[in-house]
Amino acid sequence: MGDVLIDACGWVALIDAGLNIDSALSSIVGPPHFILLPSVLDELTTIQEKRSLRNTLMLELLLQRSTLVEEESGHTDDLLLNHAQKNEIPLLTVDANLKRRCFESSVDVIEVMNRKKLRLVTSL
Repeated sequence: MGDVLIDACGWVALIDAGLNIDSALSSIVGPPHFILLPSVLDELTTIQEKRSLRNTLMLELLLQRSTLVEEESGHTDDLLLNHAQKNEIPLLTVDANLKRRCFESSVDVIEVMNRKKLRLVTSL
């Protein structure tokens, strides 16, 4: 099973792309298992509250298939980067600044490309 750390903007982009989550991620990491920080869940809940019911973020699915990990206090991006680096797992994100920081820290990134497919970008 392939662990994938979830960033809020990455999950939103994945859902909005309408991709089959299992097949898209399985080709990259094997059967996916999501790692979720409480601060990311809070961000996603806030985003979901502003969306229509037809435009759901599928948070129930995310929670069913995730391990919610404890986090220390700090900025969400810092926490994501530290967790991904410490556990050597890729981070699903489309945030340009966070991707840059990942590459500088040798953390692999899974990104949504052109709302059509996922791509694993290995750290430099």
